[in-house]
Amino acid sequence: MLLNRVLLVLFLSFCFTKSEDLTFKEVAFKWYSVFTEKFKVTIPSGNRLKDFLPKSNYSHIEIKKQTISVLYKDSLADLEDLEELVIEFCHVEEIRPEAISNVPMLRKLSFRGNEIRSIEFGVFNNLNISTLDLRSNHISSIHANAFDDMPDLLQIQLANNYIQIWNSEWFKNTPLLVIISMHNNRIEELPANAFKNIKGVEKDVNHNFTIHLDFSHNKIKHLDPKAFSGLEKIKNLWLDNNLLHEFHEDLLNGIVIDDLRLHDNNIKCFDADLDKTLKANTNHIDSNPFDCNCLQLIKEWSKKNKHVDVSLAELDCTDPNLKTAAFEESKREAKKLKQEEDEVDKQFEELDIFVI
Repeated sequence: MLLNRVLLVLFLSFCFTKSEDLTFKEVAFKWYSVFTEKFKVTIPSGNRLKDFLPKSNYSHIEIKKQTISVLYKDSLADLEDLEELVIEFCHVEEIRPEAISNVPMLRKLSFRGNEIRSIEFGVFNNLNISTLDLRSNHISSIHANAFDDMPDLLQIQLANNYIQIWNSEWFKNTPLLVIISMHNNRIEELPANAFKNIKGVEKDVNHNFTIHLDFSHNKIKHLDPKAFSGLEKIKNLWLDNNLLHEFHEDLLNGIVIDDLRLHDNNIKCFDADLDKTLKANTNHIDSNPFDCNCLQLIKEWSKKNKHVDVSLAELDCTDPNLKTAAFEESKREAKKLKQEEDEVDKQFEELDIFVI
C-alpha cells in the first residue's frame, strides 16, 4: 500500500512538472512554402514545433489567435528551412532564452499583438533575421544586451508598448539596422549618443536605405543636444505628439535630414538659428502653441528656405475671416502626412520582400 502511494505521488509530480513546462497544447498552426498551399495542423500536446512539421518543404509558419503562455527553451529550435515565423495574438507572456535556435534561414520574426512584458538576453541574439516585429505587446523592460549581435537586422518594430527608457547600449554589433519604430510608448527623454550603435546603410544593390526613427506619440520632454550625435543621414525623424518645449539648434548638427516632424508638441518658439534648427527638406511643426510674433518670423523665413507647415497654428494668430482657409490647408496637410506614413509602411513591406 505504501509503495503504491509513493508511486502515485511520483507519477503526479512527473505529470505536473511536464504540464507546467508545456509550450503547445491544442495549438493550431499553418505551414506553407512558395511552392505549396497552406496546411493546417493542430498540436494536441508538445514542447517542440519541429516534431509536428514535415521533414522539408516549409518556409513559412503562422500561429494566430491561439493560447501559448510561455515559449520554453528549444520550443522553436531546429527549423532549418524556416524563413518567416509569425506568432501573433496568442497571449504569449514570456519568451525564454534559447527558445529560438538553429534557424539559419529565418529572416522575418513577428510576435505582434501578444502580452510579452520583458525581453531578456539570449532570446534574439545571434539570429540572422532582418525584421523583428514586437508591436502591440506589454513590453516595459528590455535587457541592455537584448538586441546585440544581430548581424542582418534591418528593422525593428516596438510600437504600442510600455517602454519608458531608451537605452543607448542597445544594438551593439547590429550594423545594418536602419528602421526603428517606437511609436506610442512612454519614453520621456533621449540621452546623449542615443543612437551610437546605429550606423545606417546608404546603398544596397537595388535599394537606397537611410535611417528612419519614429518616436511619435511618446512622452518625450527632453532631447539631449547630442542625442543624434554620430548619425549622418536620416530619412525620417518623427518626434510629433510628444511634450517637447524646445528643439536645440545643435540637435541636427552635421546631419542631412529629409523629413522632420515636431507637430503637436508644446513648442512656443525656436529661439535659435532656424537654418540649423529646421534644416530638413520638409519640417512639420504645426499644432504647437506658438507665440504669434515667433510664428510670423518662421513664416517669413520659410518663404525662402525649406518647406514648413504651420497652417493650423495660424488659427490662433490670424484674422477670423481667414480661419476657414487655414483650417482647410491644415486638413490637406494632415491628409498628406497620412499618405506619407502609408508610403513608409509600403516601403517596410517591400523591404521584407527584398531581404527574404
